[in-house]
Amino acid sequence: MRRILQVFYATFSAIIFSLAIPNEFITFGSPFLGLFALVPLYLALRNAKTYREAAFLTGWQVFCVHLLSSFWLGFFRDFAIFTLGASALGTGAIGMAFGCFLYFPFAHSRIENRFFYDSTGLGVFTRTLFFAAIWTLYEWGKSFGFLGYPWGTIIMSSYKWPLITQIVSITGTWGISFLFAFFSAIIAEGFCLITEIHRKDKASVFNAYSRCGAICIMFFLIVCVYGTFEYTKERIPIKNMETVIVQQNLDPWEGTDSQVISISTRLSTQGINEAIETTGKKPDLVVWSEAVLARAFPSALDYYMYNPDEQPLIPFIQECQVPFVIGAPVRKETPTGRGYLNAALYFDKNAEYQGYYAKMHLVPFAEVVPGLEFEWIRNLLSKVIGISSGWLCGTEINLFDVPLNSGESVKISLPICFEDAFSSVCSKLYKAGSEVFVNLTNDSWSLTKSAEYQHFVISSFRAIEFRTTLLRATNSGYSVVVDPAGKILADLPLFQEAVLTTSVPIYERQKTVYSILGDWVPLLCVISFILFAIITQFSQKRQK
Repeated sequence: MRRILQVFYATFSAIIFSLAIPNEFITFGSPFLGLFALVPLYLALRNAKTYREAAFLTGWQVFCVHLLSSFWLGFFRDFAIFTLGASALGTGAIGMAFGCFLYFPFAHSRIENRFFYDSTGLGVFTRTLFFAAIWTLYEWGKSFGFLGYPWGTIIMSSYKWPLITQIVSITGTWGISFLFAFFSAIIAEGFCLITEIHRKDKASVFNAYSRCGAICIMFFLIVCVYGTFEYTKERIPIKNMETVIVQQNLDPWEGTDSQVISISTRLSTQGINEAIETTGKKPDLVVWSEAVLARAFPSALDYYMYNPDEQPLIPFIQECQVPFVIGAPVRKETPTGRGYLNAALYFDKNAEYQGYYAKMHLVPFAEVVPGLEFEWIRNLLSKVIGISSGWLCGTEINLFDVPLNSGESVKISLPICFEDAFSSVCSKLYKAGSEVFVNLTNDSWSLTKSAEYQHFVISSFRAIEFRTTLLRATNSGYSVVVDPAGKILADLPLFQEAVLTTSVPIYERQKTVYSILGDWVPLLCVISFILFAIITQFSQKRQK
């Protein structure tokens, strides 16, 4: 019966967690639910008897969160077996590993250990801080590296509380992970304190709990004060980039090349005309979404000089006399043969091809599969799921100077698709001199509004982390412009053919604490865990 109850706690935690982040019912998620999402999991771990049980409970919770919140990965065509199935199992495995670390303070609470045993008065304080630190490390660990997947994190639930989210310019998103996990742990300890009211040492435990709660409140107050200052701060742009964002609402996997171009050129013409009517001048830039063109560059330049028949692409750009950014593949010769890059192309106003930025962080087991260089692996994957090749990984950080009607220019970077979810990628672009992130995305395959808004919520933190403007041009949503405080300046509705003509503010580049120190919060959590582990073991030996 006890084990069934433990599994229920973990499952209930997963349900609350999934409702807290953007979903089909609550568009941008619920910070309030996010604060309590880990309470049932904390209670389950506190009542666990072994490390094995704790590992299972944590693994089960994150596995369920992944399936409930990222179910739309199952719509990723032939890759669904990897994108949903393999990622769910992988996330569960990571959760099991971190479950052992989360259980560490609870295991030591059962012995006379001065750091975790309740009668010392320190137990509740160290347990809650420990839990928050390890949960922060879990969310960092699942969001980092080749297998990184920052979806399904407590961070995503905080979007609607902008006074809280401003802290990411100092701590990165990991400060939010810590705050929310810390709050959940304290609430859970409060439940336990109520059920253990008849304890002889309740006075010391209650005093420790009160101090711990006060510290948590102090953390939130400090964050809110800082957030109020940053969110209400007047930011004056140093220049503006008049931009046309094209959302053609056509899945490139379904529509033909000529269909996508036809819709995009029509919408571009509409947007350019709107800009002329509004400002009296042509826009500074037109942005199409990811993977709009099917043929690979640079060899496709000749093809698009004469195609599509009704309106050839290159002559159209020449006629517009406006720079264009367009998503398309780029062919690259490699030692093993010909490969292709998922890229964003930049054309100047004369339709001269100026180069490309290629996606550096590819979707694991969809855009890139380890081992494809071996023929036997290619043959195996081809027979099982029809995969025999993947994209090449981009290696160069290319920025582009967009001339403005004002006579100035803007240096833009072009993160592609879910690259805007990774601070590590955007940090490189920012440090290279980017003044604005221009993201090109294709999320139409997801077929769900929750997928579109989840992607947006994660990407919006990049604007705050580096205090820079973020522009997202997608084929189905969420196409939007976000300022350095995370405020939405302009947007388009989901899954509609539409065009957005807007003035994108460009602000003076500033160095944030996060842009300088990077992921210092997870590093601090690692150091703290190691020190506590060493001190705890040393203390145990002395007691013996």
